[in-house]
Amino acid sequence: MNYKALSIIVILIAFLFIFFDYNTGLRSRILSASDGLKIWFFDIKKSAKFSYVKYIDQAQTIANNQKQLQEYEKLKLEFLVLQNSLNELSKFMKEKSPYKNPSFTSVKAFSYVNFGNYNRIWLDFDVSSYPKNKIFGLVQNGNALGIAVIKHDRLMGLLNGDENTSYSVYIGKEKIPAIITHDGLDIQKILADFIPTWLKIEVGDEVFTSGLDGIFIPDVPVGKVSAIIRNYGHNTAEVTPYAHRNKVKYMWLINVQGPQSSFDYLENNILNAGGGGG
Repeated sequence: MNYKALSIIVILIAFLFIFFDYNTGLRSRILSASDGLKIWFFDIKKSAKFSYVKYIDQAQTIANNQKQLQEYEKLKLEFLVLQNSLNELSKFMKEKSPYKNPSFTSVKAFSYVNFGNYNRIWLDFDVSSYPKNKIFGLVQNGNALGIAVIKHDRLMGLLNGDENTSYSVYIGKEKIPAIITHDGLDIQKILADFIPTWLKIEVGDEVFTSGLDGIFIPDVPVGKVSAIIRNYGHNTAEVTPYAHRNKVKYMWLINVQGPQSSFDYLENNILNAGGGGG
């Protein structure tokens, strides 16, 4: 290495340090320039960071606004559906309903209609203000017990199992329609008859009133399917009733104020018959 050149460089550096140390003005200007360079660098860095954050925030804000807009549009559509449903319900409620609010009256059984027939009872109830063909529903301990009809200006209860007790029911969760009738082979059972053959019922299905006959309100428990009888043209379900006919004393009388289904054989056999003393 050229020691002469190295020596000259060392002497120049030393001279510069000495000159810089003694020349305060030059040192001040250099330091000022250095500080300005630092400030400029930090300003650039801060500005770049701010611009980056601002861009990210704006992008996030735009994304949030777009999401809120989508949710708002969804809510608007849901509100429109709800409003339409409300309008339909309001229109329906303004229409005249064929059924008015049912009334429930506690009644007392005071005697059997005939000795030896435990399915027919006289009920303590004033029927003078009701039409002669009026049919009431009877409920005991929350279960359908039978029906009540006006006979000789008195109220006669026809309990489940009587040959003239009929009312409309549904079977199972699918609400398969049927009509309650008596079981001539087993006095402890009743039948849910006229079930369409293409509808499936099973043993254990619950039976409850449909309310479509104008006699009962809907969903009063009746009993449980214990057997299924396959007939030509329709099926029949054997039903074990929940209500106990041997413990009749007080019960609820259901008066559904509106049109009622017509069970022809009931009207012919009971309402127009001449028997039935008390």
